Amino acid sequence: MNHKNADKIIANYKPHKGFFDLSEKPKSLSKIEYEKVLDLQNLITHENDRRDYIKKHNPHSWQQLQEYAAQLQQIIFRHWGDKVFDEVSP
Repeated sequence: MNHKNADKIIANYKPHKGFFDLSEKPKSLSKIEYEKVLDLQNLITHENDRRDYIKKHNPHSWQQLQEYAAQLQQIIFRHWGDKVFDEVSP
């Protein structure tokens, strides 16, 4: 991922209902790392909309999605800290 693509993903990020708002970049992440976190959350939220289909027709993908969600949760706790206890996006 280059800086131009990272800038585009960061600029187009919108908080997702029911998910932690990642709009504010923590100082502990580089621009490229931050873009990867946003991209991961975007993927998870997109696939979450299809979760019933994925569970039924592609259990391996469902398991992978769960692993991605766990990784994202760890990243959020590490870099956003106590802000995770604030309200999630409406």
